[in-house]
Amino acid sequence: MEIGSLIYQIGDLEAVIRDHINTHRYQVDLLEDSSNWNQICSSLDVIGDTIYAIGSYGASEFPEDSGLQYIYTYGLLQSLFLQQDALRHLSEAFKIRLNPSPTLMEIRGIRNASIGHPTKQNQKGERYYNYISRMSMSKHGFDLLRHSEQRNFDMINVNIPVMVKNQLAEVISGYTVIADKLVEADRMHKKTFKGSLLRDVFPSAMGYFFEKIGQGIWAYSPGDREFGRSNLRMLKETYEKFQGALEERNELSEYTKFDLDQYLHAIERLEDYFAGTSESMGEPDARIYWSYLRNEHAGFVQIAEEIDEQYQR
Repeated sequence: MEIGSLIYQIGDLEAVIRDHINTHRYQVDLLEDSSNWNQICSSLDVIGDTIYAIGSYGASEFPEDSGLQYIYTYGLLQSLFLQQDALRHLSEAFKIRLNPSPTLMEIRGIRNASIGHPTKQNQKGERYYNYISRMSMSKHGFDLLRHSEQRNFDMINVNIPVMVKNQLAEVISGYTVIADKLVEADRMHKKTFKGSLLRDVFPSAMGYFFEKIGQGIWAYSPGDREFGRSNLRMLKETYEKFQGALEERNELSEYTKFDLDQYLHAIERLEDYFAGTSESMGEPDARIYWSYLRNEHAGFVQIAEEIDEQYQR
């Protein structure tokens, strides 16, 4: 498979992970641990940044200048190294164990020998001294000369395109494990509430509530006033239940919380009016609050329906 196709697959999987962490119901929990949240964001960014580096390496002409050839080679190998660390730290943040494959360990070993610790490398109880053959350097790789402390000599031909393809395939494998777990967690969360629609929190009698609250404001008898007050109490209970249902699902965003606080405040002001405990609340003021409650209700119903639609997918 071509490198471009592998990069495209990684982009699709990254989008799944980013969509999950930016979904409010999951972001709320993730943000409670700021260190873990920052580890997730940093890891995703580093993987994405190294993908850019790899893509640019493949699309660019290899320089003729020897110094720049070293920079290109050093940079590409370091990108692979950083990418491996980022994938490991990303899985760690989601409490997923990803054991490094032999393929990744081999790539890591080549990086360490070539540019990590070339002048004095301890490996499996033996010390090595490594050299990149300048004459062999090209866009497609280089020869790595190795001398051991025991005077053994070895030469490794490093094939960069093959190494890059192998690593990108491993990133796809790791990303797939993480994405699958997050998708399953989302499925289980939605399953928990699938049979309990937020829309159903609002009874069909909501219009009746508003009608009787209005009649209570224009009351001609103590009975009408008390009936309006009892319907206002049922309206308040409905909205407290709605807020509780949102919190239970982790769907109470800051914006919705602000709007609900405003709405419940308006209900409390009308409660004061019906109780006769507010000297500043006259009938015209009560009508304004009543009109606000009636008009804003449709917006909360829409929020409930939009969330319900997500949970039915």
